[in-house]
Amino acid sequence: MDNQTIERVRKGLKDPGIGPETIALMVTGVCNLNCLYCRGSRPQNNNLVGEELTTEELFVLLEDACAFGVKEINLGGMNGEPFCKKGIMKVVHKIKQLRLFGSMTTNGSFLNAQLAKEFDDCGWDIMLLSLDAPQAHVQHILRPASGGSQYFDNIISFLDALQSRDSKLRVLINMVITRLNYKLLAQMVEFAKHYKNIESINILKLINMGLPTYDELNLGGNELKEFQSILLSLKESKKINYARNWGVDLSNRDGQGNPLDAGIDSQAKINKCFTSYYILSIDANGDILQCPQHQNSIQGLNIKKTPLSKLWKNELLQFRNNLVNYAPCFEGCCTILKEQNKLIYELLGQEKSG
Repeated sequence: MDNQTIERVRKGLKDPGIGPETIALMVTGVCNLNCLYCRGSRPQNNNLVGEELTTEELFVLLEDACAFGVKEINLGGMNGEPFCKKGIMKVVHKIKQLRLFGSMTTNGSFLNAQLAKEFDDCGWDIMLLSLDAPQAHVQHILRPASGGSQYFDNIISFLDALQSRDSKLRVLINMVITRLNYKLLAQMVEFAKHYKNIESINILKLINMGLPTYDELNLGGNELKEFQSILLSLKESKKINYARNWGVDLSNRDGQGNPLDAGIDSQAKINKCFTSYYILSIDANGDILQCPQHQNSIQGLNIKKTPLSKLWKNELLQFRNNLVNYAPCFEGCCTILKEQNKLIYELLGQEKSG
């Protein structure tokens, strides 16, 4: 979250012609892992495969996005693994050819040294890597492959290759905290220190997706207190992001604080959502989604039928105004979006009071 995003939201609240900064592009509904706490790879999520945007349709979307002033394309999403999409590397190269900022959210199972070279050579910007443990056996328990294959070494090969190439690609680890891995955070910090490409560890809260494993994996009261103590013991680390969302303030650990944590009152009663003013979420079949987290399709809006700039001004997207006043889904939101919303809320509030 930077000043450019804040400025975009500020203007967008008044002018519907100010387009999104980021497009969250769910390129596929197919996933090769059966993560214990995720709805991805479940059969009900694979019903769009025959309707997914083709490579050519994705190219048209990317060109429209570039012309409309979009800054970033994120490939990934909640339900699918981008590397399960045929032709995904063509899409990656197209994004960089258009000089757009490129980020990808991946489970890492398809990564290898060759892909490290390809991503590095094209100038890819960020890889958000879903890694829940610095050890293969825990990772494979929490995020097992559908066919039972072992893939942890693929991730290591990718990271080693980036390191040997002195790559500038930024790797952000998304670590979902559960009863099975919360005691491993210190080890994850040491793991991250070994790789200069790993910029941060995003410690994410478990989201209730209606699966029976949620209660089994979510931290209880004593476990939460223990995890908070672990966070405090790691206050000198500059790698950890979103500690304040766990009720721990590490903002002064380096004298400047983490820009995603700084100045945010974790106890503040916030239920406003600005996400849809700077992120446009598009499902694999082209449907426009309410947001990256609560992936409800907005009936009547599909990118196949409407150019991006025209679609963004469509009256069906005016539900965003209501979410800025009150978002009933806020408490169930993901860690990253919730923290970004808190930051926008505070900064815009300071401006009004000033």
